[in-house]
Amino acid sequence: MSLLKQSSTLSRLLSSRTFLLVNFIILAFLFFSFGREFARNYMIRQEIDELTTEKEALEAENLELSSFMSSVQTETYIEQEARIKLGLSKPGEKVVILSDSQVENSTEGDGSLDLNKVDNFFVPDPSSLANPLKWWYYFFDINKFDMIKIYGNNPS
Repeated sequence: MSLLKQSSTLSRLLSSRTFLLVNFIILAFLFFSFGREFARNYMIRQEIDELTTEKEALEAENLELSSFMSSVQTETYIEQEARIKLGLSKPGEKVVILSDSQVENSTEGDGSLDLNKVDNFFVPDPSSLANPLKWWYYFFDINKFDMIKIYGNNPS
């Protein structure tokens, strides 16, 4: 009889609305927790993908910068920059400045330039230029201004 009593107690418990409500609440809590963890896991994976993409871009930029730094540190690059920006030349060299029209008029068919045919080659003396003209060159023809500045410091 005790077995019958236990089975009736168990069947009464399983059929009660309170038991069903408690099970439903537990099940809802489990689904909510699972959904929240799934969303958090998805967000973390998205962030990992973004960081991986950013890392690859930074590595490519780092490689490019390393390549640039190694090319900048070569003696050839330093000499070229000194010639362009500072107007330096090697001993025995003469610097010739040609305007675009002189280069077009003096260029032969093969693209070479005969310096003996260039006329009116001239770099003005900075002391002979009027101040407004110097300002004009500074704002509107920076190459000419740089040449005037360079040859004003190193007359040859």
